[in-house]
Parts: sequence; C-alpha cells; structure tokens
Amino acid sequence: MNRWRVFLCLSLMLLPVEAAGTKKTDFTVPVKYEGGTLPLSQGKTRATISADGVVLSHRNQTFSIPIQNITRISCSTQVRRRSGATVLGVVPRLHLDTTEEHFIGLTLEADHQQTSRIEAVLKMNGGQYREFLTTLERLTGRRAVNTSKTPTVVQYGL
Repeated sequence: MNRWRVFLCLSLMLLPVEAAGTKKTDFTVPVKYEGGTLPLSQGKTRATISADGVVLSHRNQTFSIPIQNITRISCSTQVRRRSGATVLGVVPRLHLDTTEEHFIGLTLEADHQQTSRIEAVLKMNGGQYREFLTTLERLTGRRAVNTSKTPTVVQYGL
C-alpha cells in the first residue's frame, strides 16, 4: 500500500513537468495583411503556423510559405495616440489615450535565387504577437530583428 502512495505522488509531481515540456506548434491566429509582394489582398487574414510552414488565407485566396524558405523575420511595435481620446489621457498611469500596434515582417525566397524575394507584413494584437513570433523563431531557427530599435555603432581611433 505504501508503494502505491509513493508511485501516485511521484506521478502527480512529474505530470506538470512533462506537460510544460510540450510546445504548441499548430495554431491559427487572426492577422491583418498590411502589404508586401504576396498575391493576397489587404485586410483580415488567417495565419496558421505549423511545423511545415505558415499558411495565410483571405476569403478564397490562400498562400503557403514553407518554413525553410523564410530567410528573415522582422518585428516592430508602434505606439500611437488615439484620435479623439484626449479625455482618456487624464487617468494617470493607464495610458488609455494611446494604442499599440504589433507588426511581423517575413522575407522569403520564391525559388533558390537571390533575385526573387517575397515579403509580407502582418499586423496582430499583443497577445498573439509574442506567441506567434516565438514559435516562428523556434521553427525557422532565425532570430527576429526588432526594427523599432536603432542600432548604435561606436568607432574608436578616428
């Protein structure tokens, strides 16, 4: 009887550790296609990411991007002031008068030549932005370049 209690206790302790090790790869998020060279029209789009690739679908248009063709991932966050919301700026520390927009840019090769590049810019909300970006970085093995930050170059010995 004592062995069963030990076994049950150990199995219950190891269950959350095992569940935390699994990583979600297949999920669908609503995004907005802002622009690029993809043959999609701008507007609300569904992005499905899996181990094989990213599928963008808008109404009857669908475009599939294989993971191995993605050559660069860029991300950006833009904070802007809401129009007509000056009254909301009176509340301290809540920043109700501003809104934050999140963008992810993808650069990929259509075929294995440097001359044919395809680019896409996707806009999404903050909750899905971080999860989508980390999954994309993990599957492609590439780090996203934050275009909001300006790199600083220091040259000594001038």
